[in-house]
Amino acid sequence: MKRTLALQKWQLKDLETGVIVPAAVPNDITVDLYRAGVIENPMFGMNHCEVNRFLTHDFEYSVRFDVAEDMLSAEELYLNFDGIDLYAEIRLNGAELGKTENMFLNYRYEVKSLLKAKDNELFVTMRSTLEKMKEIDCEGYFGVFNVPRLFMRKAQCHFGWDWAPDMSGYGMWGAAYLTAENKYRIDDVHYTADNAGNVTVFTELNYNIRATADFYGNPIDGTASKRANDTLKIYLEKTPDSDEYFVLERPVTGKKNFVNFKMETPRLWWPTGYGEQPLYRYKVQLYRNGKLMDEREGRLAFREVKLVQEPKSADTLGYELEINGVRIFAKGANWVPVSCFTGAIEDEKYEQLVSLAKNGNINMLRVWGGGIYEKDIFYNLCDELGLMVWQDFMFACADIPDDNAAWMENTLKECEYQIRRLRNHPSLVYWCGGNEKTGSYALQITHGDYFIDNVLHGLVKTLDPSRPFARQSPCSFTDVGNDMTSGESHANSLEPCIEAGIENYRSLMAEKVVSFASECAVLGPDTIESLRRYMPEDKLWPLNDNWRDRLMDNPYAAIRMDFLDRELLYMSRLYKEPQTLEQFVKRGMTVHAEIVRAEYEYARSHKGECGGILGWMYSDIWPTGSWAIVNYYTEPKQAYYAMKRSFAPLLFTFVQNKEGGTDFVAVNDALSAVEFSADVGWSDADGVREPLKNISAEIGENGVYRVSLGKIEPDSRRYLYAEAKAGGKSYSTVYSPLFWKDFPFVSDYEKSLAQISGDTVEISVTAHKFLKNLFISADNNETVIYSDNYLDVEAGKTVKVTAYRAGGLKAEELKFTDFAAVSE
Repeated sequence: MKRTLALQKWQLKDLETGVIVPAAVPNDITVDLYRAGVIENPMFGMNHCEVNRFLTHDFEYSVRFDVAEDMLSAEELYLNFDGIDLYAEIRLNGAELGKTENMFLNYRYEVKSLLKAKDNELFVTMRSTLEKMKEIDCEGYFGVFNVPRLFMRKAQCHFGWDWAPDMSGYGMWGAAYLTAENKYRIDDVHYTADNAGNVTVFTELNYNIRATADFYGNPIDGTASKRANDTLKIYLEKTPDSDEYFVLERPVTGKKNFVNFKMETPRLWWPTGYGEQPLYRYKVQLYRNGKLMDEREGRLAFREVKLVQEPKSADTLGYELEINGVRIFAKGANWVPVSCFTGAIEDEKYEQLVSLAKNGNINMLRVWGGGIYEKDIFYNLCDELGLMVWQDFMFACADIPDDNAAWMENTLKECEYQIRRLRNHPSLVYWCGGNEKTGSYALQITHGDYFIDNVLHGLVKTLDPSRPFARQSPCSFTDVGNDMTSGESHANSLEPCIEAGIENYRSLMAEKVVSFASECAVLGPDTIESLRRYMPEDKLWPLNDNWRDRLMDNPYAAIRMDFLDRELLYMSRLYKEPQTLEQFVKRGMTVHAEIVRAEYEYARSHKGECGGILGWMYSDIWPTGSWAIVNYYTEPKQAYYAMKRSFAPLLFTFVQNKEGGTDFVAVNDALSAVEFSADVGWSDADGVREPLKNISAEIGENGVYRVSLGKIEPDSRRYLYAEAKAGGKSYSTVYSPLFWKDFPFVSDYEKSLAQISGDTVEISVTAHKFLKNLFISADNNETVIYSDNYLDVEAGKTVKVTAYRAGGLKAEELKFTDFAAVSE
C-alpha cells in the first residue's frame, strides 16, 4: 500500500542577491518574500509594480529530509510535485531528475536508488518566467496583452489582463512529497453511470498480465502470462452515506479492466434548485496473491447531460443544457483565479466563495480559459452543492501555436491529464476549447483551428464522451463566433451606452435575444472598507492615478476610455457626478447592481429562447473594483444581492420589450406549475399608488408568464411595483425604467435590532419614505452572512433580515447607510 512522506521546512534562496528566507510549499515565491519582510505587501497601493523586479531573479528551493527504513524498503519510491509554476530544474542528492515547463501538470520521479536514510538533499531551481519569456520568438502570432505567453503553459492572466495585474505567479504552487509504492499499481479509475442505474467502473493498471502480440495475435513477449491470482475488488455504496456496499471481485484481465453494476433505484444528481446531490462512494482495490497492492477511492453520481441546439425561429437556434431530461436555464458567473498566487489560496476561501455562489442562486460556474484548471476542492464543493461546472481548457484571447511541435507535445500531456483528473466529477457538465480564440469576433484565418477542432475535440470524445464539447467561447453556426442567433456569445450593452447614455440601457438590451450569454460584463467599484485595505488613505480621494492603475483598462475596446472613466460616466449620467468617496462607491455600486439586475432578468424573461446567462465575473484575482460581484476578500458587493434576487427560483419582475413597451413577467424554475395573483402599478416616494393591473394566472412548469402593460412613459418621480402571492408566500418587486435617475430619495426610516443568539441579529427596517440601497455592515464585513442586503424598502413597508457571524455578532456592531444619506 502507498505511504506518504510530506516534505517540510523548505528554504528559498534568491540566486541573484543570495538572500535566504523560509518557504512554505505549496505557496508562491512573492508571498514567501513578503512574509519574510523582503518586499512590501504586493496587494497594497502600487507595491505590485515593484514585484516584477524580483520575478526576474532565479530562486532555489531546498529541503533536507530523512526516510525511515521501512519506507526505504518499499518496492518503489516516487518524488511527487503536484504543481510547479513554471520552469524548474529538480535535483536529488546531486542527481538531476528532470525539468518542468507546464504549470498544469504534476511531475513524479522514481528515486529509490537515490535515497538514503539520513540527510537527503532536494533542490528545485526556479528559472525566471520573465527572463525565459525574452527567449521566445513569437513573430507571426497574436495575443492580447502579451504575446509570448502563448508558448507558456501557465495561467495566461498572470501577465496582466484588464482586471489582473502584471504580477506572475512563481514557484511551487502544489504539494511536494515522497510516496512508497508497490510495483503493481492502479494508474486510473473512472466510471460511467446512467439514470437507469447502470454503472461501469473502468480500472487501468500500470502493468499488463497479457503477452504483447503482433498484428496477427502472435505473442511477442513470451514471459508475460495470465495470472488468475491478480484480482480487483470493487465496492459501490448502496445508498449515499450509508457505509453499506455492493462488492464485486473479478480477476484482472489486462492493463485495462471494467466491471458493471446495476443500481435498481438510483437517486439522481441535480443542479441546485432542481433536486438533491446524492454522491455514492466507491473503492477499487488491487490484490496480488491475496495481498493488497493498491487502492483508489472516489464518489460517483447518476446524472445525464445533453446540449440541445434546436430551432427557435426561422433564423435562430437555441443553446440549452439538459440535465436528466430537464432543460436547465443556466444562472451563473465566470470564475477566474481567486488570487494571483495560486499556491497561497486556502481551502477556506474556496468554501466561502462556492457557498456564496449557491446561496446567491447560482447554478453554474464557468472556469474561464485564461486562468487555471481549479484545485480539487473547487470541484468537490461543486459536486456537493449542485453547481454545474463549465470547464474551459486554458487558452484565452490569442492564437494557439499548434504548428509548434514542442508546444503540441507539452500541451497534449496537459489536456489528457486534466481530462482524466476531472471527468469523475458530476458537477462538470460541459467542456469548452478555450476563451475568445482569434477569429471569435471576425472571419479570420488563425493559428489553432486544427488543434481545437480535431486534436482537442478528439481527445475529449475519446476520454470523456458523455459530456458536450464546444470548440470555443463564443461559438456559433455562422462565420463569426460571437453571433447571438446561435451557439453562445459574449454580450452586453455597456459599450453602446457610452454614447447613447446608460439611462437607455434597457432599450439597447431589448434589441436582441441571445441564445446563450456566456459572458455578460458589468462594472462596479469595491466597498469602502475593502478599499481601505489596499489603497493608501491619502489616495482614496480625490480620484487619481492609483485608481486608474487599480481599476485597469481594456486597450482593445471599440471606444477608448479606461474603466475608472467608464464608471464615472455611468454613475454621473444617472446620479450626478460624485463629490466624495462615499458618493463614488454608493453610486457606482448602484449602477453595477441595476445593470446586473436588468441583464439577468431580461435573459430569464426569455427562457426557452435563451438558455442561460453567466455574469462577468464572479470573483477577483486581486483587490480591485471592476467586474466582480464578490470582492477579493470574499465580501459580496451590491451586485451580488441584485443577482441573488434576479436568480430567485420564482421571479416576478418587469422588462422592456423590443417594441418599447413594458412587460410584467413571472419566471418559474420549479418542475411543477405555479398559480399566482399579482397587483401591479405606479408608486411614488411617499407610497401613493396608482394601480394598473390585477393579474391571476398560472406559470407553467419550468416556464415563463408574460403580459404587456403597453407603452409606459418613464416618470423620474415614480416607479413600478408588483405585489404577488403564490404558494402561500408574498413577493414584491420595484422597478424604475430609468434606473432611478432623478428620483427624489430621502433617508427616512427606523430600525430595530434583536439579538436572536450570540452570533445572530435580526434587523427590522420600516421606511417612511422610499428607502434606496440600505447597506448593513460591520467591521470585517466579509465574515458576516446576511440573508439580504442593500435593501430597497417602499414607504410604509417593513422588511426583516438576519445577520450571522460564526464566533459571535453583537447588534451594536452593525452600521447602516443608504443612498440618500451619502448624497446629502
